[in-house]
Amino acid sequence: MAKLSFSGHETFSCKIYWLKKGYEFVNAGKRFTDDDAVVDLGVGKNMVTSIRFWLKAFGIIDEADQTTEFANFIFGDNGVDPYLEDTMTLWLLHYQLLNVGKASIYPMIFNSLRRERSEFTKERLVRFLKRQIEDAKTSFSDKTLDSDIKVFFGNYTRFGSNDVEDAYSTILQELGLIDHYERLDNQDKLMDVYIFNMKTKSIPIEALLYVILDRKDYGNSISINHLANDYNSLGNTFLMTESIIIDYLRSIPAEYGTYSETAGNPVLQLAPGLEKYQILRNYYNLAYAGI
Repeated sequence: MAKLSFSGHETFSCKIYWLKKGYEFVNAGKRFTDDDAVVDLGVGKNMVTSIRFWLKAFGIIDEADQTTEFANFIFGDNGVDPYLEDTMTLWLLHYQLLNVGKASIYPMIFNSLRRERSEFTKERLVRFLKRQIEDAKTSFSDKTLDSDIKVFFGNYTRFGSNDVEDAYSTILQELGLIDHYERLDNQDKLMDVYIFNMKTKSIPIEALLYVILDRKDYGNSISINHLANDYNSLGNTFLMTESIIIDYLRSIPAEYGTYSETAGNPVLQLAPGLEKYQILRNYYNLAYAGI
């Protein structure tokens, strides 16, 4: 298990424009420790630290503060979506956040908590995290966990923020992965309840193929059970049931592969020679054709 981390964001959820701004800052050869970083990024000192954290958490820069292949593909000179205008890119960023694993709460919630509960409260989430932390034989303060939970909700929902701008500017809310409602508790007080959205979503097939091809342990023939249930699988990452995954794969373009059921076992057979970034480029080229 990777070392657990529940801090580094300085209590700020990731604003949707921070990744591009941070990428350009790093790409220009500037450093977050420079005295003029505050001026160049146009934010306060704590936000400079937060931007650096989120660039690493989303896999935009590595631990040496160098831009990654993924970042250059999205934000570079020939980047496919530098302003994050296509929801496809947000799906990819959501996967990156889980897969990089720098911010532990995200893979924990989507891979483990959602297997235990279809809905949860903040209090139940706290208990879940403390159990995971205890199993890892480490410790974090209640204040640290409370801050990380608040930031998680800020990234995925519009609830709990008193700032109108914050409520509509953080990065992954548009995906609708976490729903929210209020209900009365045992003392007849309103409580916030959060729900994993397991409904069918509008996710390009190319996003699913990118996640599959990003797995080094998959071959060309992959069972639906693996796609639905493996760590950071399609099922866990995008909150998809096996039947929803099958519905997607039944319409997979022939140039990418075929879906079949042999002796009752559903299997995806990928076409040979697929390259994950070329598949993404095919999508973006088609999406922006004629614009």
